[in-house]
Amino acid sequence: MEHTNIESRDAETVEHLWQSIVPGARITRAEAIQPALAWHAAAEPGFAICDYTIGSTMLVESDPRDQVVVGRIAGPRVTGTYRRERIDTSTPFMVVDRPLEIAFTGRIAGSAVSFARTDFDDAARRLSGDDSLRVRATGHKPVNEQRLRYWSRTWEYSRDVLLRSSERTPLIEQQARTLLLEASLLTFSTTFTDALAAGRPSRPLPAPVRRAKAFVEAHAAEPVALADIAQAARLSPRGLQYAFRAATGRTPMQYLRRVRLDAARAELRVADPSVETVAAIAARWGFSNLGRFAAMYRGEFGETPSTTLRS
Repeated sequence: MEHTNIESRDAETVEHLWQSIVPGARITRAEAIQPALAWHAAAEPGFAICDYTIGSTMLVESDPRDQVVVGRIAGPRVTGTYRRERIDTSTPFMVVDRPLEIAFTGRIAGSAVSFARTDFDDAARRLSGDDSLRVRATGHKPVNEQRLRYWSRTWEYSRDVLLRSSERTPLIEQQARTLLLEASLLTFSTTFTDALAAGRPSRPLPAPVRRAKAFVEAHAAEPVALADIAQAARLSPRGLQYAFRAATGRTPMQYLRRVRLDAARAELRVADPSVETVAAIAARWGFSNLGRFAAMYRGEFGETPSTTLRS
């Protein structure tokens, strides 16, 4: 892992450091930084962790993009807004899919850890045994006090190993990263914790369903019919419909739509709005009716496609 320890009063440097944890972090208003940012961090592809203190009057918008971020910010005058509601930033919170806005005056002490969204999903599938599970936030808080205490103890250990120890090794660092990822997954409200609470059985997907999913993911940008997916799964269309719904709770074509929505969102996030349009990106992913696409998109992600393109 790459380790960084630095102090700075330069707002551009502060923004750059925050972006190493949350790629979409952006300072939109800042006064003089006093005391200076004291920053301690460790990072590698798909993972980053930091501890920091800073003093200023500042407004920061942080878009997690393709990361899952868990953070905590303590200070006498801090306000956090997430999913259009105020949140208590002094208690650890999770940010995924939508931006977080933080405003503060005076000195704050913060900590954060971020994981690649794909790593979060992979861990959820491994722990649950459900190959179809995709982690989606159902809240931002810990599910209960017991899980919060578990996460806090894991955080303290991981912070000591990754940011403070002089005797860390790559193996120990990797173990701390895995512990922190699993603790975050088990602590905060998501479809994973909902599935655990509901006591759903954990079982691997049947081979035909796995083949169908792989085909959909590989050919989502192409014209795809149910018969094509069924042929790849080595089942009849009716047999595939039954097997897929029984294993995942949705039809193969619903899964295809979700894969295409995810792909369109990823493209909207990186597109230049002066060059690209929502309609063109939607069309590339098989959505010819722009109004219907916008409605489905907002239902899945809580914002309009044009908002994602402009952000």
